[in-house]
Amino acid sequence: MFKTRIKRSEFIFNLLILALFAVVAATQLLSAYGAMCVVWDIPVNPMMSYWDMFAYAETFAWIYQPSNVITWIIAFAYGFLIYFYFTKMPWKRFFIIAMVVSIVGFITGLLPALVSDTAGFTEAFNFVSPNWGRTIGNLIMLVVLVLMNFVPRFKVATKKFIEASDVSGRYVKQLILMSLFFFWLAAVSFLGTEFMRGAHVVGGINVWTTVDFQFLGGVITSVIGTSMLSTALVYSQIRPSSALIRTK
Repeated sequence: MFKTRIKRSEFIFNLLILALFAVVAATQLLSAYGAMCVVWDIPVNPMMSYWDMFAYAETFAWIYQPSNVITWIIAFAYGFLIYFYFTKMPWKRFFIIAMVVSIVGFITGLLPALVSDTAGFTEAFNFVSPNWGRTIGNLIMLVVLVLMNFVPRFKVATKKFIEASDVSGRYVKQLILMSLFFFWLAAVSFLGTEFMRGAHVVGGINVWTTVDFQFLGGVITSVIGTSMLSTALVYSQIRPSSALIRTK
């Protein structure tokens, strides 16, 4: 994968950056799952309406619902940023795209967080909303991107890694790379179910055990990851060997 030698410190730095992309993507995904019931007023049973319990959620649905949709998109956008990182996209273009993704992720986390923590701007601010998780994650990503672009040492390390780890045109490695990202999202989906149970007890009922969105999301992302990995393995076996190719 690496064509040129890079320093160990540069390699570790870039691995941490890639890990940050993956963690922020996971935070986006968990936040998107966790908000669905309230945002879309998906009933747990005929007697329980989230918009009856959180009236401001209905009033500010014009903020919550688009933010939830965008949160899903941003989660997968971070996966494509990882892909671009390995496919030698010009740094300037990568930086602009990454900044747009993180800024949009930050804004669509901040707005519902402020609405939730003030009960629709009717109460004093109380820093408790789960939306802050993805908001802070995107803010950290913004700061890191700025450092990567404007601090010479970080910029050099980033550019050297991108140049050295080019997998453009190497379809097997590209598919394996993306399959690992989808397996990561699947693991987050399945494990997140356990993380969220304790925070979803309403009226003595653990509502998280009555919805299957996160489990279904885990299944879907697992299937996508498995399909990509299987395709990579099949392609690696059936593609023609260069030894069989003759030039005139």
